[in-house]
Amino acid sequence: MRSARNLAVLIFVGSIGTVLAQTPAPLPKTMSGHWTAVVPGGRTFTDSLSVVLDVPGGTGPLTGRLTIRGVTCGALDEPLTGTWDGSELRMESQVRPNVNAQRANGECGTGRVTFNLTRKPGQTAFNGESLRDAAPAPAQVTLAPSP
Repeated sequence: MRSARNLAVLIFVGSIGTVLAQTPAPLPKTMSGHWTAVVPGGRTFTDSLSVVLDVPGGTGPLTGRLTIRGVTCGALDEPLTGTWDGSELRMESQVRPNVNAQRANGECGTGRVTFNLTRKPGQTAFNGESLRDAAPAPAQVTLAPSP
């Protein structure tokens, strides 16, 4: 009787360890979505963005390409780098004036843009914000796997 109870405890503890050790869902190769920024003065801007990862896989470093239609600064297949830890996706890339932009001759500063996005367990979409060094406010971003 005692060995049966010990065996049951070992199976229970082992199954908890298996659940806790499960790997996060892999990143999709292509994602698309939108960004929305409310600038000082209350004006709201929104447009599209997409990400194509070179080799999506498990957690760790990643590379890919960013396309973002911005107000005065944008990107078209611009290289990006980042990391994925299973819940937080961090990416960095560049935007440039007169590239995929709504308006010409924008001021982009260094053009550095960073993304901090999270994906909740059981969901496919990533949500968070992006920040561009010359932008007056961060943008809210949603990215989801592309069909």
